[in-house]
Amino acid sequence: MNWCHQCNRSETGSFCVKCGQKVARKRQTPLKKSRGVLWVGIVGGILLVLIGSFLTLKWITSPERAVERFKDALLKEDYEAIGKFIPDTNPLLSQEAELASFVSLLKEHPDQRRLLIQDLERQARSLSDHMLIKPNENLFLQMTVMEDGKAFFLFKDYVITSSPIYVEVGTQFNKTSLFINKEESGTIGEDGKKIGPFLPGSYQFETVLENEGYTMRGEAEVELAPSEETVQVDLPVNGAFVMPDSNYEDARLFINGKDTGIAIGDAGEIGPYPTDGSVVMHAEKKFEAGVVKSPSVHFEGEAPFFSIDYREPAVIEKEVADQPEVVQHQDETKLIISAVNTYLNDWIHAYENLETDYFSNLTPELQSYFEERFQSVRENNAAFTGEVVEAAFDLDSFLIDSSGKKAEIDVLVTMDSANHEQGETNVQTEVTSNGFHYKLVKSNGKWLIDSREEVEYVDLTNAVVY
Repeated sequence: MNWCHQCNRSETGSFCVKCGQKVARKRQTPLKKSRGVLWVGIVGGILLVLIGSFLTLKWITSPERAVERFKDALLKEDYEAIGKFIPDTNPLLSQEAELASFVSLLKEHPDQRRLLIQDLERQARSLSDHMLIKPNENLFLQMTVMEDGKAFFLFKDYVITSSPIYVEVGTQFNKTSLFINKEESGTIGEDGKKIGPFLPGSYQFETVLENEGYTMRGEAEVELAPSEETVQVDLPVNGAFVMPDSNYEDARLFINGKDTGIAIGDAGEIGPYPTDGSVVMHAEKKFEAGVVKSPSVHFEGEAPFFSIDYREPAVIEKEVADQPEVVQHQDETKLIISAVNTYLNDWIHAYENLETDYFSNLTPELQSYFEERFQSVRENNAAFTGEVVEAAFDLDSFLIDSSGKKAEIDVLVTMDSANHEQGETNVQTEVTSNGFHYKLVKSNGKWLIDSREEVEYVDLTNAVVY
């Protein structure tokens, strides 16, 4: 049957009997039927999208896909992506620091990384197939793919876990700071401390102890793998307590040139101090003729003994007639020798610290000379380490002028010392002897060193030695 669009009526012939127009050969589909077909298409499309989305999400959240994403993140060392699969459980470390240790361990053992990934893929397939499998006990690192809640409210979510690893750390001193992978992780002591749980990984443990401005350390690089037993990590710092001794109990203890204010007999056990030789100790005792210093000891853990070798000065007898211009003052002799001994002791401390404040008996002119000298030494990054071993005074060279305010004396000084660069450790010292001619002036009742000149020879025929 044909259809007339002009009259909107059906017609049997080729022309409309009403209007005479040529009619269409085919009838137009009614509007109601067209709408029905459209809705069927829309609903079918939505169902296809939902089914496709369901299948896609099911694949995305599958254990196989989780292991595949974990593998890619592991090979790229993407800590943020790895952290989405491995829970953060260690309260002492940031997750990034712990994951860095985990990745570092696997990089050091690439064969174990390959075997671990293969085992995780095996576990993922068994989860999809709902099969039970036995753990691979031959693996150095054993980890498990396991369910952990829901993803998109419909599908299972998965994480990768390891058996918890605990560590017992200890050191020889209480209140020692603990650092793990450079992160501060509390304090430990000689009784030890159990910490964890840790993720498998290569960790750097470090202990730090501060005392009186000295720093002592202990460190260990430890590979942690799953174990039923607690891992023992001993972290002793390079320090020890000191119990000094001397043949004079009232001698004062000096550490790195600084007076501790402690008498040897009252010291008891002090410290702790580093045992790497960087701490140098000596004792000093003041006698009537001056201060006498013991040999220095580089502390390396053993109890130091400070031997002070003191000898009474010889009685000085000279005939005034031999030198009419010079008046001998025997009472001043001990004071002058004491002034030189004090200067020698101050000189060591001043040069070791490059500070003129250590001098106690210089004239202003000589003080200014040393200030310029120390500035030059600092600019050249130089340093000095040493001690006075012996000072021999030539009594025949000893002179006091008629005013009683100027004096001279020759001294042979023996030192165990070395010049070196600043910051240099394990300095090798050398024992040397040099002769000096000292000139002193008396100011306000005190003898001051005015100048020092090196001489080639000091006559020790008549000498007193300190």
